[in-house]
Amino acid sequence: MIQCWVTKGDGTMLTLPTAVSWRFCYGTDTPCDSFEVQCLWERGQEKELSSASRFYAQWEDERVFTGVVDEYAVVCGKEGLYLELSGRGMAALLLDNEAMPAQYQRATKAVIVADHVTPYGITAVGGDSLPVVSGFRVSSGESEWSVVRNYVCCYGGVVPRFDRMGRLVLDRHGDRTALKIGDGTVLTGWEYREDRHGVLSQVAVRRNTYPGVQWVSDRSFLAEGGKARRVVTVPNATGTAAMRYTADYQLRASRRERKRMTAALAGAFLAWPGDLVDVSLTGCGANGRYRVAQAEVSCGEDGLTTRLVLGEPESMI
Repeated sequence: MIQCWVTKGDGTMLTLPTAVSWRFCYGTDTPCDSFEVQCLWERGQEKELSSASRFYAQWEDERVFTGVVDEYAVVCGKEGLYLELSGRGMAALLLDNEAMPAQYQRATKAVIVADHVTPYGITAVGGDSLPVVSGFRVSSGESEWSVVRNYVCCYGGVVPRFDRMGRLVLDRHGDRTALKIGDGTVLTGWEYREDRHGVLSQVAVRRNTYPGVQWVSDRSFLAEGGKARRVVTVPNATGTAAMRYTADYQLRASRRERKRMTAALAGAFLAWPGDLVDVSLTGCGANGRYRVAQAEVSCGEDGLTTRLVLGEPESMI
């Protein structure tokens, strides 16, 4: 059974009644995690959640969601009175806040976290291998999430993400094989597709006026006939290593949706983003090892279901 509760602005905790239907969506990057919950409600409590700010959910004694309350509604219809509550993961706090423009002479993980994460009450874990970046720039109009993402992705090759406890994780995904999909799996449907559009074969990174260009090529895509080049211009203060990081990131990021397999299964919380999944179905030509890019878990008319979007194990999911 799912258990849900919220905290109000003053820290008061309120346990929600039994949920009759719910949906949790997980992933990395944007859009961020999200939730929708519908539960029974009592007349006279229409404004009880006016100051609700945080949402938590637990499944079989395990935390499965920590997030921000965006909207709620109390609805009276033929099925009676019920509450509809929805919101996003903790990444919403970084997405909704604009960063102060800045130019860092030496950007480190500690500095980026202190300036763009900690002020919002978010705890960051990992990231000890993230490099020191010279000339890191925060442009006007960028969100705090954009700042963190640019630093971690471009220069560390890691996609930042939030775990189910609401912490910002700055390490690479592990290699935990969480699920094996085979002939004995209760699989309600699957789809495999490949998309070459947007995949880059070469990336060149150049400074505004200074000489020197860093090139990175995807030799396997070139061998498959791919031909798509991008030229990225960076500030003059950008170091050679940072230019290389930028080129490599652009190339890897363009492949993130090159191969996708979607699987719909019976059951709840069968795998999480970053987990490895082995697919071995009789007569399927797309068998192999994948990494979960997105997961959607729901309870409704079809019972408990988990929908997984799987990508290449080494892609930036």
